[in-house]
Amino acid sequence: MENYIGRHLLIDCYRCREGVIDSADLLIPLINSAAQSLGIELYDTFYHEDEKEITVSGFGENCHLCIHTYPEPNYAAVDIYLFDTDVQPTLAMPILRQYLQPDKIRATSVKRGNIDTDLDLKPKIKSKSTAMRKVKRTGHQLNAAGKKVVHFIQKSRGGKDKE
Repeated sequence: MENYIGRHLLIDCYRCREGVIDSADLLIPLINSAAQSLGIELYDTFYHEDEKEITVSGFGENCHLCIHTYPEPNYAAVDIYLFDTDVQPTLAMPILRQYLQPDKIRATSVKRGNIDTDLDLKPKIKSKSTAMRKVKRTGHQLNAAGKKVVHFIQKSRGGKDKE
């Protein structure tokens, strides 16, 4: 049984409308509108601006919304995390599309915190080696072993071959 406790929506917005991602002053109302469309009240909003990136983050009860914008390539990365599986983070998509007007958008939804999972969280390693690659590797190993045997025999004979 899956018992997830959160949802995370990651949205890539490519070639956004010119001028809408150039300053935090333009993005703060967007964060607030997106939160309102989700029925969330943001308690704090922060921003950081430098030459290449602008980041605006809003924090509410059991959630955060964040927009990272890169004006030069006209790209925005939006991150919506909700610690409540009853709220659908995709409800903010129409607001983001309307405001940013990207040429292309890609959204990835991730379920977070499966509390029913076994606590053995070691990664499962799967080899993707093909049969031919295994044969080649075995051939190289045999070749290297053969060279070591020849070297050992030559070394153990020492000066006997020189007589």
